[in-house]
Amino acid sequence: MKFHFRLWLFLSLLVLATAPAFAQTPQNTVTDPLTNEVTALRKSVQTLSNRLQTISDELLGPEKKNQDKEADTLKRISMNLELLTHAEQRAEILRRQLIDLIEKETSYKSRLTQMDEDLRPENIERSMAGIGSTRAPEMRDTRGRVLQNEKRGIESVLAVTSQSRIRLEEDVRQADQLVTKLRLRLFPMIDKEVDKINPPD
Repeated sequence: MKFHFRLWLFLSLLVLATAPAFAQTPQNTVTDPLTNEVTALRKSVQTLSNRLQTISDELLGPEKKNQDKEADTLKRISMNLELLTHAEQRAEILRRQLIDLIEKETSYKSRLTQMDEDLRPENIERSMAGIGSTRAPEMRDTRGRVLQNEKRGIESVLAVTSQSRIRLEEDVRQADQLVTKLRLRLFPMIDKEVDKINPPD
């Protein structure tokens, strides 16, 4: 490329050097052989300059295309890396929410088990022990109704929690799939760029 540039520079200087001589040539000697030779030389120099410019563009073209390609690759890596970061953060948030729901669901189930135990007649009777009253049977019934109402409320909350847990499990599954997909796309691109910097032995 340096040789082409020097040749182009030399020929350009030659044109500049011969141009004044051509301009000072009287018009009545247009047909002079020397003038014709200078004119032909100028045309040849112009043709050569155009050719050198074409060659220069051809030589620089691939390099520029490679630079554009590398810039595009780095841009795509950056975009995919940002997407992966957001996807991982979202998956982690969903996973923490799922853990919280599972803990609540477990707690509600444990509470319901305890409620079933408390609703047994002997346990209701035991809970009323020590309360001397002529209205003991009525108080036992009242205690049973209170426990039943509380149980139904817990069962309702448990049902909603279980449904939310099922939906959240699906959200976590899809989020993990997206993370895996982005990693499979991104990591080979990064490895390829690293190999360019540090070629393997």
